[in-house]
Amino acid sequence: MNISFPFAGEVFSLCSAVFWAFAVVMLKKTGEKIHPVSLNLFKNTLGATLICITLILIGQPLMKPDFVTREDYIRLVVSGVIGIGLADIIFLHSLNIIGAGISALVDTVYSPFVIIFAYLMLGEQLTPLQFLGGALIIGAIIFASQKLQHIPVDRSRLKYGILLSIMAIGMMAFGIVLMKPVLSKFQGDVGKQLWFAGFRMIPASIIPLLIFLYKSRTQNLIKPFLDNNVWGPLISGSVFATYLGISFWIIGMSLTKASSASILNQTATIFILIFARIFLGEPFTRRRVLAIFIAMLGALLVFIG
Repeated sequence: MNISFPFAGEVFSLCSAVFWAFAVVMLKKTGEKIHPVSLNLFKNTLGATLICITLILIGQPLMKPDFVTREDYIRLVVSGVIGIGLADIIFLHSLNIIGAGISALVDTVYSPFVIIFAYLMLGEQLTPLQFLGGALIIGAIIFASQKLQHIPVDRSRLKYGILLSIMAIGMMAFGIVLMKPVLSKFQGDVGKQLWFAGFRMIPASIIPLLIFLYKSRTQNLIKPFLDNNVWGPLISGSVFATYLGISFWIIGMSLTKASSASILNQTATIFILIFARIFLGEPFTRRRVLAIFIAMLGALLVFIG
């Protein structure tokens, strides 16, 4: 099953931004009751299960694939451990501290991180028009972040949460750039791309499982799951994050340059602001509306660049 149409990588990257934005808001609601380690374990396990079911449905073999080398396995394992297993725990913890709106603004460091790692690890370059598009997106988000109000924590706690978020996003960026050479071997092959995504979820699930077992000795991490109110946002957030979001993210990354995909992924910030207003009641001002239009113009420049 192959994907081949104009701007396919850009379309998938933009869709992944929408999916991730919705997931962040749902995970914020869930994270108010469920520990980040438990939440990461659940969403990764559910994501891996759904990807496996999808692979079976499209006829992609699950075991002993002949298209994966030893180096590929190493890249996928390290990417899963760092980019999801550890990074998502840190990110979910920071999300509980600073909230979805501020987290969306901190997320602007994602594109610069990917561009830096892609330059250092892959030797990628951006065209001047794409630089301009990226600058517009990041500039729009910085513009929207001015005059922050209704900050949920004190300033010292806020700084701690922001630092955690930056660390997590940097780890995510490193993880996706690390596996970019693996993805590029099979551009447009949905079956193989999803296999990579599913395999990556295995080490990404083992890490939170080990931490979960350790912390369960002193904490009851199961009890929050007995609350029926958590299951709606828990399942929707998990599906959009680790099934739809990651699948579209990886396919998009395979079809275009890592730096270009990261800039389009960055529009998740704008969508998070929208969804945070709709589902969490977080403030959405005229300044942020203007920022959306500027960011969309930047995304258009990335498309045509």
